[in-house]
Amino acid sequence: MENTTSLQGRVALVTGAGQERGIGAAAAEHLARAGASVVVSDLVPTGAGGEEAQAGLEATVARVRAAGGRATEVALDVTDTAQIEAAVEAAVSTFGGLDVLVNNAGTGIGVGEFTEVTDDRWELSWLINVMGPMRLSRAALPHLEKQGGSIVNVASTAGVAAEAGYGAYTVTKHAAVGLTRLLAAELGPRGIRVNAVAPGMIHTDLGAAELELVAASTGATIEDATRSVVESIPVRRLGTPDDVATAITWLAQPGSYVSGAVVPVTGAMVAGLN
Repeated sequence: MENTTSLQGRVALVTGAGQERGIGAAAAEHLARAGASVVVSDLVPTGAGGEEAQAGLEATVARVRAAGGRATEVALDVTDTAQIEAAVEAAVSTFGGLDVLVNNAGTGIGVGEFTEVTDDRWELSWLINVMGPMRLSRAALPHLEKQGGSIVNVASTAGVAAEAGYGAYTVTKHAAVGLTRLLAAELGPRGIRVNAVAPGMIHTDLGAAELELVAASTGATIEDATRSVVESIPVRRLGTPDDVATAITWLAQPGSYVSGAVVPVTGAMVAGLN
């Protein structure tokens, strides 16, 4: 079937879009290819790592423009309400509105055994993975309802099926799924659709860290751990950021009847998601 997804004339804000191998950068490119103007955002620390983070944002902007799209970047700490409001305003002032919000920014700092995850890691996980998408959705709401907007939250298979050793990450991703369903129910009458994607094992930096955890827990090499994981996936490969970005772009299209859904991007890896 021909892909008829069109976001021509729409404006999208994508969080967590400053990593070359990340889902956010891929989503920004795919949304632009579908016709959207894109505001790419990510955390830019004021100290160490700030220059590298800013360079990552600029690289995503260049990637979008190379694909023929329009883009601008904005620094965004999703735990900072003022920066959230500034990011939304950047979309409106630069491109004239905001129609699509992709809540991709997240953290895996809460991964670990329940008894080993400290309170500060629980709190930061909650602030980034739950409060961030909630506050961004609230700030974007007045603009999203003008033309019938769309929110896409990037959850995880950890948000629908619990697995030992994923601690606060699992709990907060479950909360992100709950937030998606709540907002779909409440914002539907206002013309806003809200959905989530639930990526499985994706070839990103976070995915690489997961493979390292698998290797460490089994005593296997990274190569053997990767081979074992791939063999457990029915389609027999790891997912890519482009795989997830394709689903995000489809969910973002205007006029769709899909809302309140959690779309698995897993290669059929996790039972119960389909």
